[in-house]
Amino acid sequence: MKTFYLKQKVFAITDRYKIFDEQQNIVFHCESKFLSITHKMKLFETKTNSHLYTISRKLFTLLPNYYLVDAQGKQVARIRKRFTLFHHKIDIFSSFGDYSIEGDFMAHDFSITKDGQMVADFHKKWISWGDSYEITIYPEEQIGFYLALVIMIDNCLHDNHHSNHLISFNN
Repeated sequence: MKTFYLKQKVFAITDRYKIFDEQQNIVFHCESKFLSITHKMKLFETKTNSHLYTISRKLFTLLPNYYLVDAQGKQVARIRKRFTLFHHKIDIFSSFGDYSIEGDFMAHDFSITKDGQMVADFHKKWISWGDSYEITIYPEEQIGFYLALVIMIDNCLHDNHHSNHLISFNN
C-alpha cells in the first residue's frame, strides 16, 4: 500500500498536476498541452523525466469519455462516465482489466474496484487552492497507471470547465 498526494497548480495557463510521495517528494507530474482541442495531458515520472501516459478526451459526447495511451502509443484504458442522479459512477475498460469507480454525491470520496476488490481510493480535500487529493494505492505495481486514472477522473468530473458538452452521434 502506498499513499500519494496530488496537487493541481492553480495559476497556470494549462492544467498542471504534481504528485508527491509520503515524504513530500515530487515523484510524478502531469502537464496539459496549450490549446489542445482534446485536452491532451502527459504524465511523467519526475526522477527520470520519462513519459508514461497520455490522457485525451473524446470529442462530441454527451457524457465525458477519456482515453489513456502509453508511451509506445498503445491505448491502455478508456473511461466513461455513467448517468446517475445521486452519486458518481465511472467505468474503466483497460488492458489490465475492467474497473469501476464510485464516488459520493459531492465528488470528494472515491474508490476504484476491480472484480469486487478495492485497488485504490482517493479523497479530495475540502479546502485547498486547486484540486488536492490523497490517494491510496493498494497493489504495488502499476502505480503510474492508477495515478493517471485519478487525473482522468478529476478531469471527467470537472469536464464542464472544458466545454465538452456536445452531443455524440457515434457512442
